[in-house]
Formats: sequence, structure tokens, C-alpha cells
Amino acid sequence: MNGKYFIIGGAVLIIALIAVLSLSNVFGQASPAAKALATKAPTDSSEVQDVQLKVVGGNYILSPSILKKGVKVHMIVDMSTVVGCSRDIVISSFGVRKAVSPGDNIIEFTPDKTGTINIACSMNMYRGTFQVTDDGNPQVGVQAASAPVAPSAGSCGASGGGCGCGA
Repeated sequence: MNGKYFIIGGAVLIIALIAVLSLSNVFGQASPAAKALATKAPTDSSEVQDVQLKVVGGNYILSPSILKKGVKVHMIVDMSTVVGCSRDIVISSFGVRKAVSPGDNIIEFTPDKTGTINIACSMNMYRGTFQVTDDGNPQVGVQAASAPVAPSAGSCGASGGGCGCGA
């Protein structure tokens, strides 16, 4: 009698497994159009600009520091270099404000104007600049975009008050 229940239980388990797998194929499968969008890679490197952002000596440094207007920026923040308020990044010229974290360290935006662009933490303790040009090439007579910016009085951790991040 126990063998009969064992066989019935096994059959029910197999049927349930088949049903679950069938449903996952029906509901979990993306449409052909969605698959095409998900797997479409940029046709050339100018469609997305990959940028690294790190903090060096209290300044934001971008690499590369010259970006092309109208081309989406994919900025990856080096979390090993940002602490305290430097993790709350503001690029006001492009409406960007993001608090980055180890699991969410990518900032995306599309520059829609040219010139020297400021980047700062939310408390303006960490600062830097980068350049946006029409063609992504340096402009003659323009100061290097990633040049360090002198810290303000009361910079991060200074005795005159600051963000208190301990850097």
C-alpha cells in the first residue's frame, strides 16, 4: 500500500514540475521586440560615453574629462575613493543629483550644453569640473577640465565646520 502512495505522489510531483516549467516559459519569455531591444549593442562607441569618477585629494576627477554634447554619459563612480558627503553627487547644469552606494554607483545623463561644467557634493565640499564640447575634443585656450579645485574654508573634516564625513 505504501508503494502505491509513493507512485501517486511521484506522479503528482512530476506533473506539478511540468506545469511550473511550462508556465515559466509562457509568462517569463520576453517578446521578440523586447529581446531585440535588450540585446541591441551600440553600433559605435559615440552613442554612450563611459566615464570614471573618483575623488583624489578632495576633488572629483573624471576620466575622460572632455565629453561630447548630446551623447549619453554612463558615469561609474569608484566607490573606494568616495566617502561621506562626496557620495551625494550634484551636476546642477544637467539636473543630476544622486547619492551613490556600492550597489548603485552609476550616474547617467546626457549633456545638452557645452562649456566647463561644475560637479560637487551636496554640501559643496568636494568639487571638480569637466568639459563638454560639440565634438568631444578639447577646445583651444580652455583650462584643463579636471584641474583640482581649491577647497573652500571649512572643507570636509576641517575645524571650521564641514560635512563631518571624516575624510
